[in-house]
Amino acid sequence: MAVTFLARTVSDELGRRIVDEELPAGRRMTLEAIESEFEVSRSVAREAVKILESLHMVRSRRRVGIEVLDAASWDVLAPRVIDWHLSGRRRAEELTWISELRSGVEPIAARLASTRADPHQCAELTGAVMGMAAAASGPDLESYLGHDIVFHRTLLLASGNPLIAEHAEVVEAVLRGRTNLLLFVPNPAAIALHREVVDAVIGHRGEDAEEAMRQIVAEAQEAMGA
Repeated sequence: MAVTFLARTVSDELGRRIVDEELPAGRRMTLEAIESEFEVSRSVAREAVKILESLHMVRSRRRVGIEVLDAASWDVLAPRVIDWHLSGRRRAEELTWISELRSGVEPIAARLASTRADPHQCAELTGAVMGMAAAASGPDLESYLGHDIVFHRTLLLASGNPLIAEHAEVVEAVLRGRTNLLLFVPNPAAIALHREVVDAVIGHRGEDAEEAMRQIVAEAQEAMGA
């Protein structure tokens, strides 16, 4: 457990340096250098490198060392990579990229959910919006975040399309990042839009669900940009 925690800590720092180009593509590292800088054991350094390898951010080669790979190779949809971007100097770009992705995925998910959501998913969506409204009155940001994540994850799953549902972790990562970076406060207008999505999904009004979801994404982008 201790090794894993330390390895995550080391990989987080190296990952942030890579996305911020402090460690540019082509730069080489060694396990010895990582051990020395972070004062960790060889096993911790090796595990940290394996984490970065799993995200296709570095490659280990015998007699060459650990090489930083070009951004085109990275698993850019991995929550940790998104996190590193959001906490780094390319935050604004990452927020724009994610908003563009969400604007193409979530409105379609809402439209599909209007014909495919089952009763349990409709109840989950309703409960999530009620929870968001209650948490906003506090305000309790952590509770709000939890309900917001449930809403978006359920909606993507309710699309009935596994390729769309695959983006649930991406949306969750940006919602968590937005909260952790204090880039938003609960907005009554946004909660009302979430409620409109639920009403439209339950009422099988696909166009209305899509439009309300599109407005949610636009409002989030505007709020974070401000």
